[in-house]
Amino acid sequence: MATIKLTSKRQATLPVQVCQELGIAIGDKMELLPLHHNNQKVWVLKPVLKSTSPWIGSLNHFAAQAKSPWTREGQGELTGRAMARDSGR
Repeated sequence: MATIKLTSKRQATLPVQVCQELGIAIGDKMELLPLHHNNQKVWVLKPVLKSTSPWIGSLNHFAAQAKSPWTREGQGELTGRAMARDSGR
């Protein structure tokens, strides 16, 4: 059985073996779920599932390469130029 100690900031360090068994790493989020077991209230630590959608965040590298931040005004200007170009003006 592993034991943990709560700090004055209400933080606790989980033993390496517990982290490995839960499949969690630094920065992962977890849920604490209250359950009743043998007429006692116990708390279960459950990892929050990571996104299974590979497309989430897939465009971040384009944003990092942008020369200037995106603005609604800038987008309108680009759209206007493209429409003018396509109409032959």
